[in-house]
Parts: sequence; C-alpha cells; structure tokens
Amino acid sequence: MFNIIFKRALITAIFTFVFDFLFHLSLTRPMETLTYFVLKFLVAFFVATALFSSDLFTKKIKQRNLIMILFGLISSTLMSIYYRAWELGEAYVPFGSRAPDITGINRDNLLLFSGTWWLGHALFFVTGALIAINFVRK
Repeated sequence: MFNIIFKRALITAIFTFVFDFLFHLSLTRPMETLTYFVLKFLVAFFVATALFSSDLFTKKIKQRNLIMILFGLISSTLMSIYYRAWELGEAYVPFGSRAPDITGINRDNLLLFSGTWWLGHALFFVTGALIAINFVRK
C-alpha cells in the first residue's frame, strides 16, 4: 500500500508542478522563482500523501472527487500562506504586492484575481491527483 501511496503522491506532485509552471510561463508576469516551484512540488507531494493515505479517501469511494477538491484547496491554501509569509517576512514588500499579474485579469478586481489564483492552483493539484489515480491502480 505504501508503494501505491508514494507513486500517486509523486505523480500528483510532478503534474501539479508542471501545470503550475506552464501556467506561470504562459499567463503570468513576472515568472515565479525557483524556490516557489520547489516548495510547490513539496507541498503537492505531502498533501497528496495525506490524501491518498487518508481514511476519507480510501473508505468514502463515492465522495472521492469532493475529497480531492478539498485537498486541492488545502494545497492551494498552504501555498498562499507561504506566499504571504514570504512577502511579509523575507521580501519586505507590501502584502499582496508580489503576486505576478495574470494575463487578462485585472488585479484591481481583488475577488476575481485572488479567486483565480486559489481555485486555479487547486485545479492543478486535483488534475494531478486524477492523473495519478489513473496511472497507479491497485
């Protein structure tokens, strides 16, 4: 069972990383840092490990999609917490000013801008988890 959990978590982290990298490469300016992407990979890996080893996921078969969405939102939230802490604690920039611009979305529309970040990054995780489940079957 550990082998399945590890493989699924690794595949989820890889695809989450790839989707996020492609998103930032094509739709945001400026590009994110190497540290951001390394942390994205690690957060996705550990959240996916928690997902695939949780009783919620293994026993609630009919609710798996909702559970994956919940864990995707958790992953996105953890990255947002890191990002805000980095802004305030290390970069010494005003709160919310470091996030790259998203092509086609006005930063002044705070709800749309923040929601796009949060839900988009959650979607990267969920998509990676779905791919992992299809690649690694029991």
